[in-house]
Amino acid sequence: MSTLLEAVCSRVRLPDGPCVIALSGGPDSAVLAWIVASAGTEVRAVHVDHGFDASPSLRGAAADIAEMLGIQLDVVEVTVAGGPSPEDAARIARYRGLQDSLKPEETLLTGHTRSDQAETVLGNLLRGAGLDGLSGIPERRGSIVRPLLAVSRSETRELAALLRLPSIEDPSNLDMSVRRNRLRHETMPALSTFNPSLEATLARTARVLRDDKEFIEEAATGIPLRVFGSTVTLPAACLSTVPVAVAARTIRTALRAAAGPYPGDSRDVHLVLDVAAGVSKAATLAGGILVRRDRAVIVISPAGIEEVDDLFAWSPPASIRWSGWAIESSIETTPPVAFPTGAYIEVFDADQTPDTLEVRAAARADLITFRNGHKLIVEALAEAGVPAWRRSQWPVVVADGRVLWVPGVRRADTGWIDTATTRYLWVRATHLEDE
Repeated sequence: MSTLLEAVCSRVRLPDGPCVIALSGGPDSAVLAWIVASAGTEVRAVHVDHGFDASPSLRGAAADIAEMLGIQLDVVEVTVAGGPSPEDAARIARYRGLQDSLKPEETLLTGHTRSDQAETVLGNLLRGAGLDGLSGIPERRGSIVRPLLAVSRSETRELAALLRLPSIEDPSNLDMSVRRNRLRHETMPALSTFNPSLEATLARTARVLRDDKEFIEEAATGIPLRVFGSTVTLPAACLSTVPVAVAARTIRTALRAAAGPYPGDSRDVHLVLDVAAGVSKAATLAGGILVRRDRAVIVISPAGIEEVDDLFAWSPPASIRWSGWAIESSIETTPPVAFPTGAYIEVFDADQTPDTLEVRAAARADLITFRNGHKLIVEALAEAGVPAWRRSQWPVVVADGRVLWVPGVRRADTGWIDTATTRYLWVRATHLEDE
């Protein structure tokens, strides 16, 4: 056992800082938990209960493993949505549950092995994937790390048995109606007759292509991508002049920002490139994502974004976040040395302002009043040069149902300070992407 244990541990690199093991109850995550616990790393485990028939058994195995290793175990129960792919729905629910359980300083460790990597690459190849799919499972993405990608499944199974870890196999891994299981139990063994080192070969291919992918991603960082809530903009000229591979990488990043984890397919990428090149004025992508040209920029946003009107109430002094904006408010008793000169900071008489303020998007009938009359906010936004696609996510500060201030545009004729003012309400609005 010592030889196998040394061989496995020599290929495992653990991140610094506190870790959380995604402990399924199976042998892969059980071995990972043993390695992390033996290394003296600060660790706890989280088990996701999907509510499936086998879930009670897996949950019990996870509890037994955690108890044996002296690791704290937290259980997260999730509801798996319906749909054409129960496996995909379960994965989405599982990662959402795991991410929600993480503390800011923690890193999530999963038990994906080299065997999982090889099956992923092969499955993506058979489906017809590009660089993203063929580079396989990343060793690290954000707060998720997969330390066992250089370790085979056969090694984790043998080590789990030798260490007498009370793990069990997930019965769903034997369901041959699932494509992944057919790849594992039928396709990989058949292809291994042509190349006995198929698993290692596919994993090596993923590593090589990941280097290429990272090079293109680095080149793509030169294209400015701006995020405004769920809307993303890209400069049309850049997309039309850089190499297609770099433009495609930028577009996929933009689609992830606008539509969650889905990075689009090749059809989506080419539709965006057509809009950038002027071949078409607009297009609808998978999932109802809209892409259109607004002068020099390409605008990508989910359908229905115009209806965003999330209202948030707060009581100064406080700092809040709203639709990609930071709104900071403070109350001072000392008169300002100078009045604000920027359009994104204002000072009001705190005694003439309600204790509770609200921020929301502009409604069609919203008016802002000033000394000589009033104006529709949608008109004021247009006059200030705010593009139409940004207006639904532009903050409007409201007090007692009346518009007090539209940052960057104008303030209402109310709350002015004078010699009688004793408390001063400062409000500053900053778009987080502009910092």
